[in-house]
Amino acid sequence: MKSKIKKALIILSSAIVLFFGVFFMTRSLNNLVQSSNKSDITDVNETSSKENSNAEDKVQVSKDNNTTKSTNDEPAAQSSNNSTAEKYTDYVVQKGDTLYSIARKTIPWKSQEEAVKLIETMNNIKDREVIVSGLRLMVPVNTIDTTNCIKYTVQPGETLYNIAEEYLPTIDTNEAVQVIMQKNNLSNPNLLSVGLEIYIPEGEAEPDAE
Repeated sequence: MKSKIKKALIILSSAIVLFFGVFFMTRSLNNLVQSSNKSDITDVNETSSKENSNAEDKVQVSKDNNTTKSTNDEPAAQSSNNSTAEKYTDYVVQKGDTLYSIARKTIPWKSQEEAVKLIETMNNIKDREVIVSGLRLMVPVNTIDTTNCIKYTVQPGETLYNIAEEYLPTIDTNEAVQVIMQKNNLSNPNLLSVGLEIYIPEGEAEPDAE
């Protein structure tokens, strides 16, 4: 009887020892896993933080580059505006003016229709019949060199060809027409308006090579 009790106590003690052993081992494993997870999360957070920091740095560098580029572009824009200021001037519309009369006065080296269209385009005019006194218009300045030139006013029925034949008779008519066109910045020999003022080189002249 005593022997059976003794065996039962031994078995019970062994079971208790085994239970506590498994319990503590399981707890240790859980602690180890949790510690590993925390370490992984920390690493991920640090990596994410570094990536965000690098991205912000790149954005800042991009902004700085754009700012520098914008600053560098300003002189070019100012240079362009200065170039425009040298080629164009202002005209203040007077009472009784029309776009046609303004074109004749300010752009006599072009045909009337060309000049009117040019003024419309430059000033974004939608209706050429409606302009008011005091309106400030931008008009081009002709930069032709009039040295050693004859000033001639186109008469009714005249063409650039018969003008060329009369004033430049020593060179081929077609070449003479090109000389007059180049001198006066004309784009079409067939578009001459009555009253157009042109400049004809005195003596023989050859058209500029293109």
